[in-house]
Amino acid sequence: MAADKKMRRIATEEAWSMPEHMAAILALTKSTWDDLDLRLPRRSAVPNSPLYNGLTDDKRRLEIMDADDVSVHLLSLTSPGVQMFDADTAVGMATLANDRMAETIAKHPTRFAGLASFAPQDPKRAVIEMERAINKLKLNGFILNSHTNGEYLDNPKYWPILEAAEALDRAIYIHPRCPSKHMAALYGDYGMYTALWGFQAEVSVHCMRMILCGLFERFPKLKIVIGHMGESIPYNMWRNDYIYGLHKEWGDVPGNLKPGEVFARNFWITTSGVEHTPALKYCIEVLGADRIMWAIDYPYQVSPPSVKWMNEAEISEADRHKIFHGNAEKIFHIAG
Repeated sequence: MAADKKMRRIATEEAWSMPEHMAAILALTKSTWDDLDLRLPRRSAVPNSPLYNGLTDDKRRLEIMDADDVSVHLLSLTSPGVQMFDADTAVGMATLANDRMAETIAKHPTRFAGLASFAPQDPKRAVIEMERAINKLKLNGFILNSHTNGEYLDNPKYWPILEAAEALDRAIYIHPRCPSKHMAALYGDYGMYTALWGFQAEVSVHCMRMILCGLFERFPKLKIVIGHMGESIPYNMWRNDYIYGLHKEWGDVPGNLKPGEVFARNFWITTSGVEHTPALKYCIEVLGADRIMWAIDYPYQVSPPSVKWMNEAEISEADRHKIFHGNAEKIFHIAG
């Protein structure tokens, strides 16, 4: 049965930007820095391109939302966010982006919610901005674009960020970016540095490092959200748990919880960019509909097929309500 047109639809991985951020990223593309993350903006994020306008034109975004019966966009600063800048630039850019996002939401409070940026390059100042973004700006959670200078959140120097997110009871959405310098050599060819393969490889490695290092035992209430139907992790969970036991016996794994236990307790996934009912049904079966949220991945993917797919997916109406809006309302504190 198709979804009711009046059903609330909250899209939870919807990229957004502002001219200052786009200009700063485009300035990096004019350097000699040969980083995979700069290939996409060199090609498609120049001013007045469809992607640039999709990220920065809030009026057009609302028109598309209205046309497709999308109730809310959960906005997040587009990848790679602030993580390619030096620390001072990143701190300033995150502050500006959060202020601008809050202003955008204030103009359309029933249509937009937002994830706050922070600069992991400076964990101490990141925590200050995280607290400001939630307590003063009333944003709904946090966005992190996977690695920072090739490092992941399993590194204890970033744990003040995790402590702050847990204390504030706000989720961190780990969004993809191109593979880090440690992986880049094998992903630069054949388009593999994008969502074709590299994005999910990068995020899944990041998350597995977090899971296996034991940090979720220190931060048991930490909430992590990942997109793209779980970045392939749900499909490997049985084998991960099995092989974990072997490595635990060998003394390779610090954590005392199986990957599946951590994933079931501390992770949520979104459907962003994956409009595939067999994958959705599988994730409902192994994770439960309570752990899944709908997303479009606008403007990198268009909304009509995503809305149509979720409207018509062969799942229960109770699960459809949870995935379309109920879970997002809870996890991201979005008012009903």
